[in-house]
Amino acid sequence: MQQTINRVKSWLGEGWEFYWGLPPSGVYLLKEEYMVDPRALDVKCGGGDGLVIVYVVASFGSVNVVYGKVKPFITRCPTATFTRSFKRDMIKSAVKLLIEFATTADGVSIFQINPEVVRFAGLCEEYPLVCDEPAAVVKKLEERIARAPGPKRAVGGTGWALGELVRVLNDVVSRDPTFIEVIKKVAEDPERLRACYV
Repeated sequence: MQQTINRVKSWLGEGWEFYWGLPPSGVYLLKEEYMVDPRALDVKCGGGDGLVIVYVVASFGSVNVVYGKVKPFITRCPTATFTRSFKRDMIKSAVKLLIEFATTADGVSIFQINPEVVRFAGLCEEYPLVCDEPAAVVKKLEERIARAPGPKRAVGGTGWALGELVRVLNDVVSRDPTFIEVIKKVAEDPERLRACYV
């Protein structure tokens, strides 16, 4: 548990306050469907494995942007919150720091980030795949594939995006194994996927 707290302190750096307990209410950096129900963790808590739920909060006056992988709810698990107040003109850099923490330190997929928070912070130019509607993302990927030279198109032209897509699909399948049937149907007939965005 202390190792996790020290890792977060080290990654965030100076200026962050730490306390034991739930975060203040606010807007969550992750989409709700990707946040774990804390009751599912109750079984794992108290077993001596050092599990601790961590939240990181950037505050801008009365507005809090909260990052955490678990929905805030009273649980048997120890809960640690890191918080820091920022001036309103620092919203962009503070939210970017939360995104970098989530994706780098916690390994969260960029597609799990709440687009409304990215828009609020004015970060759409830096994270266009988060802000764009799904149809626009598919169109950009198609354009990139079309521009890619020769036989390398499938691998080199979409390397990062394809890798990120595979990572997201693996995450979804690990949480809901029945989703593999959806993937099989789309692979058999890709036009089904396009129909979802029309």
